[in-house]
Amino acid sequence: MSLRERKKDKTRTQLLEAALELIGRQGFADTTISQIAAAVDVSPRTLLRYFPTKEDVIVSWVDDTITIFIDTLTARPQDEAAQQSLMAASRAMLEAYQQRSEFYLVIEKTIASSPSVSARKQEMSAALAERVEKHLQARAGSDFDSLRTEVLTAIVFSMIRVSIRRWLATDGKADLLSVFDKVTRIVPLTDDDMVDTEDV
Repeated sequence: MSLRERKKDKTRTQLLEAALELIGRQGFADTTISQIAAAVDVSPRTLLRYFPTKEDVIVSWVDDTITIFIDTLTARPQDEAAQQSLMAASRAMLEAYQQRSEFYLVIEKTIASSPSVSARKQEMSAALAERVEKHLQARAGSDFDSLRTEVLTAIVFSMIRVSIRRWLATDGKADLLSVFDKVTRIVPLTDDDMVDTEDV
């Protein structure tokens, strides 16, 4: 990464962190672009080059966790069962939440309280599901089972949503990965638990 790119990345990170600190303190609706820019000593126009809207500040963090999910999924062994790969990717993503829980707590609260941001996240989740299914299809080749993969992906995404919602209800005091582990014990995804779709 060049010096210019490092400086740009640093500014983006500073803007994100300043935004979340302000939003956590005074709420999403009462936080303005000008306030975020002033906190990092840049102009509002500079901030808008990084984030065209205030909602983009929030969903950019969501995008970061999506990247973690996809990177982990694609790095898994090609012959690994789809459900194991999906669970590993889920844990990697939730671990990122846990490591920066103070930020992701603000993010999830903002998403829950803002219909526009919530809609953006739902769109991103739907796009992620499509990417996951395409990756698993390419990996499975002729053995690909579209119904099974769609169901698996939907189940895992629901498990993630429930875990985050339960974690949010504790105001971030619960260990997110422990919550996810409890969820996985309720819905164990093993080969023995999956119905053969040829029989459906």
